[in-house]
Amino acid sequence: MKKLVLFLAIQLFLIVSSIAQSLFFGEVKDESGTPIPFANVYLKEQLEGGSTDLEGKFRFSVDNVNSTALMISALGFKEKEIPLVEGKYQFNITLIAKSTELDEVQIVAQKQKSLEEVAALKMTGMDVVLNASANGDLYQALQTMPGTSKVGDQTGLFVRGGDASETQTIIDGTVATHPFLGDTPNMPSRGKFDPFMFKGTSFSTGGYSAEYGQSLSSILLLETEGIPEKTSSSANIHFAGVGATHTQVWEEKTALMGGLTYNNLVPYFSVTPQNTDWLKMPEALNANAAFRHKTKGGMYKMYSQFGHGKVGLNVFNAEDPKSPLPFYRTGNDLYINNSYKGSLIGNWGIHAGLSINSRQADVEVGPFQYVENSSSVIGKTTFSNSLGKKIDFIIGTEYRNDRDYIQNNWLEDHLTSVYSEFTYSMLPKVTLRVGARGEYSSLLKKTNLAPRSSLLFELGEFNQLTLGYGSFYQKGKPELLSRNNNVDFQKSNHYLMNFKREIFGRTFRAEVYYKTYDQLLKFDNEKITNDGQGFARGIDLFWRDETSIGFLDYWVTYSFVDSKRDYLHFPELSTPTFVSKHNVNIIANFKIPSLRLQPGLTYSYASGRTYENPNSEIFLADRTKDYHNLDVAVNYNTTILGNFAVVFASFSNVLGFDQVYGYDYSVDGSVRAERLPSSKQSVFLGLFVTIE
Repeated sequence: MKKLVLFLAIQLFLIVSSIAQSLFFGEVKDESGTPIPFANVYLKEQLEGGSTDLEGKFRFSVDNVNSTALMISALGFKEKEIPLVEGKYQFNITLIAKSTELDEVQIVAQKQKSLEEVAALKMTGMDVVLNASANGDLYQALQTMPGTSKVGDQTGLFVRGGDASETQTIIDGTVATHPFLGDTPNMPSRGKFDPFMFKGTSFSTGGYSAEYGQSLSSILLLETEGIPEKTSSSANIHFAGVGATHTQVWEEKTALMGGLTYNNLVPYFSVTPQNTDWLKMPEALNANAAFRHKTKGGMYKMYSQFGHGKVGLNVFNAEDPKSPLPFYRTGNDLYINNSYKGSLIGNWGIHAGLSINSRQADVEVGPFQYVENSSSVIGKTTFSNSLGKKIDFIIGTEYRNDRDYIQNNWLEDHLTSVYSEFTYSMLPKVTLRVGARGEYSSLLKKTNLAPRSSLLFELGEFNQLTLGYGSFYQKGKPELLSRNNNVDFQKSNHYLMNFKREIFGRTFRAEVYYKTYDQLLKFDNEKITNDGQGFARGIDLFWRDETSIGFLDYWVTYSFVDSKRDYLHFPELSTPTFVSKHNVNIIANFKIPSLRLQPGLTYSYASGRTYENPNSEIFLADRTKDYHNLDVAVNYNTTILGNFAVVFASFSNVLGFDQVYGYDYSVDGSVRAERLPSSKQSVFLGLFVTIE
């Protein structure tokens, strides 16, 4: 393994050749001629640039100019875009301050946003790609954000003491019910969406708007890109497969995009020894298509994705540990999202969406065979308007039809929701948001009403303080409701305080929270009730610095969570197996323009998680060893036949930490098997090319 890593690293660095550099330099001032320090100056389509010094001057070198414009931005000023002229790379730039009138408009617009958009964590597609632990997976990157627990043997985001089902992914306003690839026992599945299809992400870990429901813990808001600037194509090849996309743009009003990828992990897994006994290494074919059209008053978006995948492996057999059970899964996944966002008559605005989610799979576990079959159709319409200059509001409705095939029977639910939220500018720097959401389930024959509120204080130009409260409801999992649907919604209450400071490319965020759970589903001797309860409390800290060191962008996160539940089969209030009390992440991305390299590293720590030991007299008293991991990645920017290209490589767990996610026990408790990552260490190498 060490020889292979060394060989690949040497090969990667041998690619580097010395070519002539282009020097960009100049100064940035305001309209009065005063220098603007800490302004961001960078090439639009590339990852290279810098920031101005205390005298407003900047200077950086680029080996290959593959950009159309220079972008300049600074806090309190309008962003500026300057088209590039070949060979002319000296600039004297004047930024225009945002006027008092514009500031008021922006403040009102910001206060129209819900709490999750104001105080949430943000992440771009480039943040995902440069995260050494993510391997291009949005959800793996989000596990390095505060509020999440590292759970390496289950699929999903585990947020502030909540399980994976309590986090919803929302794309262009409607829920994506199956955001991950098919489930595989004792290992996490990747997210199925390309992070570059989104403008960015807003990850709300609690206290979100009345517009969103059916989530007890958190929501991930994703908004897809609009119309691209020009027609282009791209291709990629890597250890796990190949892919290609094409985008056609007409008159900057209409765009059609399509892509095809084939993944086969045989080459990737063959590079390093595997802890998993594979019977069929993961293989998948995915196709996607998207359409965009700009109308006079808004934009229509459509995105669709189809996936077909196969996997097989031996899993632990609790009945006979010496004879593992073969597991096979062959499945199809379809996702279609339609949305329109625009203006109506007067000051009315509309955001409407319709999504279709469908998943089918044939599964074999030893001698047993069953079918996974679930689908959801979700329609949603939100109207927005203003009452004078100080009050803005939204009102909307959502309909959701869920169908699940369980034990040879269909379980179907029609969930109807209505919601409204008002934003009131009480004072120039104080905003109150109050809302409520009501839901009715035809399956449960129950209704709920969830109030939400938040209070936002603008503390000067760079700081904000937010107080939030909300009630949240969610149906139980289909496999439990199929046994008894004569139960009520599960419930949680969120109380939080968020402080955020953003100045000159530096962000500090701290959030203290307390969350209660009530009416959780609990079963005993086949009887299912709403007698479960629980709580979660803690603090999340986030620090990011993009400007202090010119060649470094880094962030540090820390989360503390104390959470206990009495639900499902739990005999008492206990810490669930998916909760890590302490989580630390350090992400550092470097730039070496002279070599066209972008190295990065991610270090993660998580305290041990509980697990069920049948030999212990105390329930969930045992804990796994603490988790440590260091991943390293490097991107090399170059050109191939005049087209921009990136060679990328990543190396996981480079220090060789022993990692154990949990244990499986035999029925009599005499045999124990470790839950391990699929491989202790791995190396990933690939090439991405953009053709214009």
